[in-house]
Amino acid sequence: MKTRWHTVAALWVLAVMFAGVAAADEPVGENEEGAAPDSSADEAWGVPEPDSCAPKGGLLGGPRTSAEDAPPSLPFSPGDVFEMEGIEVLKNFLPEFLWPYRDRFFYDGMRLEIGPCFRDYGPPAFYGDATEKFRGQARLDDDGGLVDYTAGQPFAAADLDPEDPKAGDKWLWNVEFRYQAAGFRGPFRMTDLVGRTGRAEPFEGEMFKLQMAHRADRAEDDYVAPGARKKHFVAGGIFFKPFDARENSWRQFRDLKHEVEPKRSDDLHAYLPQWRRVRRISASQVEGLYMPSFSVGVVPNQQLIVGGSGGGGSAAAAGGVSGVGGTVQNKRSGYEGLVFRPLLYDSQVLGLHDVLAPINTQEAGYPENPDRQFGPWGLSFASDRWDLRRALVLEMRAKEPTGDLNARQVVYVDLQTQQPMYMATFDGKEELTNIGMYAGRWSEDREGYPAWPDDETRPIRVIDSVGAAFANLAESGSWRRESWENVGTPPDDRTVKRMSSVSQLTKGR
Repeated sequence: MKTRWHTVAALWVLAVMFAGVAAADEPVGENEEGAAPDSSADEAWGVPEPDSCAPKGGLLGGPRTSAEDAPPSLPFSPGDVFEMEGIEVLKNFLPEFLWPYRDRFFYDGMRLEIGPCFRDYGPPAFYGDATEKFRGQARLDDDGGLVDYTAGQPFAAADLDPEDPKAGDKWLWNVEFRYQAAGFRGPFRMTDLVGRTGRAEPFEGEMFKLQMAHRADRAEDDYVAPGARKKHFVAGGIFFKPFDARENSWRQFRDLKHEVEPKRSDDLHAYLPQWRRVRRISASQVEGLYMPSFSVGVVPNQQLIVGGSGGGGSAAAAGGVSGVGGTVQNKRSGYEGLVFRPLLYDSQVLGLHDVLAPINTQEAGYPENPDRQFGPWGLSFASDRWDLRRALVLEMRAKEPTGDLNARQVVYVDLQTQQPMYMATFDGKEELTNIGMYAGRWSEDREGYPAWPDDETRPIRVIDSVGAAFANLAESGSWRRESWENVGTPPDDRTVKRMSSVSQLTKGR
């Protein structure tokens, strides 16, 4: 394994964008690393116009026909449908790290529909207003911590110089504080898979994350939610299934000091029925969202029925193929890669890449459709609609790789929204350990989406994370999250106060 993710680094698209040089008939994606860009930041981070299916810049995957910066034609159009035998056409529009393992994410019988090109999923005006109001105030301290940030995007894209050695660190802070409405809440199903021989019994429950500070929707309240008490967010959940996990519940509190103190631990509390009380638990190595870890039995699995367009198959077949008995420990929250601690990393921008991604899926999953099909590996969102998006590619190197903190991560985030779309993780030996993708759902396409409790007329405009699938290469295992009904608007303030209280873990018990 090379010490850099060589292909993406070589595809430094900003050089292509501004120099406009590419050999005739040479596919974009095989050029040598170019010179540093010399154009304005405004142009560097420009998002293509909606429905512009052949925009300038980006890695569009087709060959350049001249030295001019003329956009190549795409090998597909919105509405086109691809099955497994035609997937080669899409190779240049997927992350390179995913392609060798495409059989886990694409399968015979799938039906992948091409969605719109660069549809406008931008945040509502109040988020942009906060960005402008506090523009130029946020800064990085000597250790990369975030100082003087209030709300909106910490570092306006137009102010980010591509030549700034700290541009990657600033972009990662933008990803962490991207517009997410007020967080998320809803039912979920986590399925921990073990290779091709079995699967863990699915974990079902409810989970939430409520952003308490830096709330752009609460300008009249100094941009904080009631009961914030200097907390960045409060998260938690409860399990309903399987029986061994039933009524296990937890709360996770992240203090605002994590923005400047890399070793600042979260405050974690959990309730297990056998304990009969709430206990504080260690959070020394928790980076993202927490979920309790425990073991359950592995249930036998029926053979998956392959074919059709999303649905089909039995409930037992929804997770994978034929299984065996045993014990598997739940180790994932299912929300990995959606919450970061930027202070733990040295980050850099590797480039931009125009990719296809299920950022606004149409096929329902759990709980609306608990029997949705995910292919023979249980990881595929291929039978769905995939948009063409311009991705910002970030490389994150851990300053001190310990515990579950990966030595290196490469994450693809949507340039317009900073919503994560793909991720790859590497260990200290530069071995690829995990590959994953995220599925989203656009609030404006959802009938009956809950309004803001304090202002029903306030726009929502959020991409909710409604699914994720990761292949664990190091352990020959994998996992999948389904949370089709996740919403980003919060409950009323009284309910928020209850949800942010540890005492609620024992209510009714």
